[in-house]
Amino acid sequence: MRDPFNRLVLAQAVNRFGDGFFSIGASWIIYVHTHSVLPLGFLWAGYMLLVGGLQSALAPLVDHWDRRRVLLVVNLLRAGIVATPLVLHAAGAYRVFELYPAFVLLGLVGIPQQSAINAMVPALVGEAGLVQANARMQGVTDAMYLIGPAAAGMVLAVLGALSGLAIDGATFLVAASLILALPSIRAVHEGEREVYGAALRNGARLIWDDQRLRWLASLRILVQFTDVAFIVLSVPLVRTVLHGTTRGVGFLEASLAGGTILGAWIMARASSRIRPDARWAGVVVFCAATAGIAVIPVLAWAVFTQIVGGVAESIYRVEWGATFQAEVESRHLGGVFMWQAGAQRAAAAFGALAAAAVALWLGISAGFLLLGGVGAVLALLVLRALRAVASAMG
Repeated sequence: MRDPFNRLVLAQAVNRFGDGFFSIGASWIIYVHTHSVLPLGFLWAGYMLLVGGLQSALAPLVDHWDRRRVLLVVNLLRAGIVATPLVLHAAGAYRVFELYPAFVLLGLVGIPQQSAINAMVPALVGEAGLVQANARMQGVTDAMYLIGPAAAGMVLAVLGALSGLAIDGATFLVAASLILALPSIRAVHEGEREVYGAALRNGARLIWDDQRLRWLASLRILVQFTDVAFIVLSVPLVRTVLHGTTRGVGFLEASLAGGTILGAWIMARASSRIRPDARWAGVVVFCAATAGIAVIPVLAWAVFTQIVGGVAESIYRVEWGATFQAEVESRHLGGVFMWQAGAQRAAAAFGALAAAAVALWLGISAGFLLLGGVGAVLALLVLRALRAVASAMG
């Protein structure tokens, strides 16, 4: 595989495949051990807040460092982190709550990864190919995430939830070998670096001072706020409401990925036929689909809502990535994506706590209904503001 962009896509796909094993395995172990959604809610909230805060604080570093080296180091460190509970288990010293620090450390080490990947794309494909490149990246990686959770559900049911960590660690090593062959991409050379504090402020200003980018960033935050309800409550939903096993969790997560693959295919083939306002409206549909999962307590219905939500969210996400990549200078692009990711994590932390609290007091289905409904209403308000900005710009 000689095309550097293809290598980047494949490395990301391998990472996404392993993510399904770790998230399902860790969530299942914790929920079965505690019999409560609160530990999951607090785990995800703490993870999102810590990672989100550091993503904002470290925003300029993705533009200062060689982006290939960032990805290589991240994958090697994450492989070592997921191996630690396995070593403890082999030594007879493993305890369930040792998954908590591993969970958080994975997030901390992986802080620059997605921002570095997003910032590398324009250098590899050029501005004219951004929509197609983002659609291709999303379609291929989500195809692996469709396979990953489905495979994880079946494998973990046979080998045990802890085996997910071993498989996830192996995928980090494979991804590192692919990244090693990528070209060096440094957006800012040594003599051109801004003072760290100035670079940090400039990254935030680039989003805040541009009304359009600010509202588009808000839509992305709403997606994360709503999506965390699924992350926190999918295992309790399948185990308690739908009375299923890890296979059901894997199938449900795979259905969302199936929808995103279809949405990416639509954007790759027919993006010019979809009006920009219709692409942004995908956020409303995604949030509504998350709320809709609670309407009928049947796995087939839950799968249907996730496919619909995946298509809508995928169309929006491709357009969002291409817009930021086209409108922000390469020397600031990684930092802007890091700032955006930090805000998303903060929203997700709040959503994780809200989902756990609502599920505890009103039921698991109510958690989906409330977060999805709030997300849909807020997204409609943001879309209205975006139309006003577009009208003012003529």
